[in-house]
Parts: sequence; C-alpha cells; structure tokens
Amino acid sequence: MNKSLSKKISHVVSSLQVGGAERFVIDLCIEQREQGLEPDIISLGHHDDPLIAVAEGLGIKVTVVRGMKGLVQWRLWKAYRNQPIIHIHSPAVLMVSLPILPLCLERKIVYTRHGAAKLSTKRWRRVHQFARRYIDSICFVSEEGQQIFHDVNGWEHVDSSVIDNGIAMPREQDIIPHPQDGRLRIGSVGRMVSLKHQISLLQAVALLPEDIQQKVEVHFFGTGDQMPKLQNFSQQHLAQSTVVFHGLESDRSKIYNRFELLAVTSETEGMSLAIMEAMAYKRAVVASKVGGNGVLVKEQLNGWLFDFDDSDSLAQIIQQALAHAETLIDYGKAGRERVLEEFSLQRTQNQYQKVYQDVGTSI
Repeated sequence: MNKSLSKKISHVVSSLQVGGAERFVIDLCIEQREQGLEPDIISLGHHDDPLIAVAEGLGIKVTVVRGMKGLVQWRLWKAYRNQPIIHIHSPAVLMVSLPILPLCLERKIVYTRHGAAKLSTKRWRRVHQFARRYIDSICFVSEEGQQIFHDVNGWEHVDSSVIDNGIAMPREQDIIPHPQDGRLRIGSVGRMVSLKHQISLLQAVALLPEDIQQKVEVHFFGTGDQMPKLQNFSQQHLAQSTVVFHGLESDRSKIYNRFELLAVTSETEGMSLAIMEAMAYKRAVVASKVGGNGVLVKEQLNGWLFDFDDSDSLAQIIQQALAHAETLIDYGKAGRERVLEEFSLQRTQNQYQKVYQDVGTSI
C-alpha cells in the first residue's frame, strides 16, 4: 500500500437512500475527516438519492457509479484503483465488485455486514465463496450477525470482528421535551419492507380499546414496497387513531422530536442506528427481541422488548407507555446517557482505524 495515500478511504454503498447504514457511513466520514483522514463515498444508487445532497452539503465527495453489466464494473474499477482502502458496506456492492476484486490485491478491502440476514441461497454462497480470498477483513455490527455469517459461509481464515455502530450525538438544545398532553406519539423509522414488519405495530394499535386508540399517533418515516399495505390497514382498521406517513426525511431532529416512543418491529436487526439515534434524542424504545436490539434496549432502564410478531404484547406495552408518561422521560434520559458512554462515533472510528491498519488476511 502506498503510504502517501494511506489516509484515503472509499466507502462503497448500494445507494444513498435514507437508511441506517447509509446515515452511518456519512457520519463515519465526518468523524474520519475530523481525525485527519480523507474519506469519500461511492454509491451504486441513483444521482437523485436524497442522502447525496446531505453528504455533499457536508463536504463529502460522492461518486455515483451506474451502467449496464460490464460497464458498471469498469466504472467501479476506475473509482477503486486510486484508493488504498476500499470499505464495502453492502452485500449487493460485493456482488457487483466480484469481477474486479482480483485487480484489487494491492488494496485493503474491508467488508462490513450491517444486517444479520442469512443470505444462504446458492447464489449468495457462491458470491461469498469467491470474495473470501480477496477480503482482508470482515466486520459485523452484532455478534449474532457474525455467528450467522460464519455458520453459513465459513471464512475461518479471514480477519473477523464485531464493531458497534456509533452515532453523531445531537446537542441538548436540539432535543424537544415531551409535550405531556395525555397523548402518545409512536415513531417507526426505516425502510418499509417485509423484514421490518411494521404491520405488527399497526396491528397492536388496532388491538387497543377505542378510547385508547384515540390517544395514540403513529408516525412513519421512510418508504418501501410495504407502504400501500400499511396505508390500507390504517384506513380500514385505525379510524380512531392518527397515522401519518412522512416519507423520506433526512433531518434527524425533525424525525426524533416528532414522537416519544420509537417502535422497532423487525424480524432481524444488526445494531439499529434508529434505536441509537432515538436514545440520543432521549426517546424510549420498544423493540423486537432480535439481533442487537437486546443489546441496546434494556428493560426497566431505557425501554421494552417483545417477541417478534407478538402484537398482543406490543399493545400492552403501548398501554403502559401511555399510562406512565414519566417512565418515557426516565427511559429517554437513561438511553442518552448509555449512548454517550458506549456508542460514540469516535470509538467506532478508532476500531475501524485499527482494522484498516492491520495486515490483511485474504488468501
């Protein structure tokens, strides 16, 4: 590796739509720049992805690589070839990069799996089997994700580590206190896809008595193929509640100051950026018992946990939260303190810097 270029890092993502991993990459670039490094972002998404403007507004260079098969790999190689460190943040990016990985032997290739999905089909097994010899280090955001990946793919000889995601902390003055008006506003932040299973949140609200439903609002931030299903359910079953679909929103203060309780209903999760960001904004959390959710959410401290797809339990928790507004405040304060102590972006960057500097183990 050319030492004169050792400060340069390219983070490669499948898109810059509004999502936890994408927001994390932008925040990580900011922290790396503050530590004297020279990060940029390569995206395989579209030129009008909403987070491109956010990244460029922060002074982060973004290169969008698109094209037909073959051409996209050539353009990707042109983006890779002058970078000593390539940090891939998506299995889809890894798949597209396969033909040019043999040309990257003089570069440090780091692969971070932000989710815990098995990706165990023959196609994905072949992708990871081929990529194994060219990846110097693989990182995970949860121990569950690490275990699942290695059970499926092996990779015993590749350097493997778990690095908790960190977040950029909002200032105290940017956090709006709870209104204390006898209502409960619940937020859902993320892609509206089947894996996130947001329908169980609406099903839980529908189980509440009508007088309780009238005091509950649900605020969705994000888009996805499940949105029509969620909208239809709201219209048919939640006439007594307020359900708002805000669409894509890149301003985190506008997201997390809009509700008092974050609901995460996913079937699988790594270390949820939405949970950490909600905690940073002093918001309590209710989350399914999957992946890293149980690491972030501690019952009787900063939130509640429930079994995946258990709408009955979720409904009971919502009633508790509505009846005990002071608990939401206490959980919110405890959550922010925990993020400050354990999930700082600086700590995350320091761990990645060690990965970048270690001798690679690809074979």
